[in-house]
Amino acid sequence: MIWVALGNNFHEKTGRPFAVDNAVAMVELAKEDVVIVTGGDSSMNEFIVQPEVRSFADLKGHTLLVDAPNTAYALQLKKILLMNGLKEGVDYKIYPIGGTGQRLRGMRDNKSYKGAMLNLPFVLDAKAAGLKSMGRATDLIGPYQANGTFVLRRWGGANRELLERYIAGLIEGTRWALSPANKDAAVKILAERLKVGTDTAAQTWQLMTDPKFGIAKDARFDMEGFRNVLALRAEIEGSWGGRAPSPDRYLDLSYYEGAMKRLAR
Repeated sequence: MIWVALGNNFHEKTGRPFAVDNAVAMVELAKEDVVIVTGGDSSMNEFIVQPEVRSFADLKGHTLLVDAPNTAYALQLKKILLMNGLKEGVDYKIYPIGGTGQRLRGMRDNKSYKGAMLNLPFVLDAKAAGLKSMGRATDLIGPYQANGTFVLRRWGGANRELLERYIAGLIEGTRWALSPANKDAAVKILAERLKVGTDTAAQTWQLMTDPKFGIAKDARFDMEGFRNVLALRAEIEGSWGGRAPSPDRYLDLSYYEGAMKRLAR
């Protein structure tokens, strides 16, 4: 289950993390009865801009890149800009270009694309290419519950033992991946799976193990961060009439609690 801990956050360097915001969208838009059962990380995103951008005001009148207009990290970007006096469609435009790799490539190839949210290891590639960070998402907008595990409610109910065992494996894999004693082995896995150099993999591991930025200890769910996920969707997208619902409708952490009890035996 070692790669589960790492792969749950980096899916073969495609830039497509399993954000729990997707679970919310599945419930609200696709009408699928899914529930979130674990946490994962804070998104490990930074707001990356072209080197000539000195302030948020410099982004006025320009185009920024997103995966899709109403996905989790696009909402992060819009909130950051709104907090700094910039409104989408009035002060800047967004262009949906695709996953994280596409956003980085777009900014490197076309200097008119002034900014994008990027996560690891793309942030390191961006900085090496001369792009710069305006800050980490968690520093700019507060705690955020990004990646996690979610399942169909009916499937979870019918497969409780299996799901608890899976979560127990995820927790053990997370513990292994974050342990300093396993750094060299974890860096090797990251280098192979992400197809990056050893130095980049080592920097990635260091940031992943930052408790304020990286993978959550024991894959714990961040309730405050999830409230922020819902608040962003309510404010930026106008969902639920602008008032975020209770987190409870999207959660069933009893499987996680069961997994922790299994590990304590």
